[in-house]
Amino acid sequence: MNKSSQIRAHFRKHPDAKVVEVAAKFKASKPMTYKLRKQIQEECKPPEVLPVPSLEEAEETNIDKTLDARGKDYGKFRDSAALMQGIKRLLADHASRNNKTFADDQWEALEMIVHKMCRIVNGNPDKVDHWVDIAGYATLVADRLEGIDR
Repeated sequence: MNKSSQIRAHFRKHPDAKVVEVAAKFKASKPMTYKLRKQIQEECKPPEVLPVPSLEEAEETNIDKTLDARGKDYGKFRDSAALMQGIKRLLADHASRNNKTFADDQWEALEMIVHKMCRIVNGNPDKVDHWVDIAGYATLVADRLEGIDR
């Protein structure tokens, strides 16, 4: 173990040791010993404790902010839900009457595309993510049908 490591180990064991005594014990310069003590003090410093909001405050703040932001992009949830469920029921009834069956990924993609379409109609049609998501769900199914499983 080199001299610096020995001095660090000593300060870890004896954090209140005097620099002058440690420097003499290990035949080291005082400036180097001060520097090593400072390094150990920094290592051993307890992490800064930040105030933690109460669970109610945190949930209320984060949830409210999120819901308000989403409302601007997607419209009112109740309105979107009614539109989404109506279209999904219509698709399911039509598929059933025509004895159509779908793979899970196909049906999920259809439902997610309906979800995104309804967000466009009910909310902000200029939100690019809606359109990209629709293309993404369709691409996932098309890729799987062509042998690319993602």
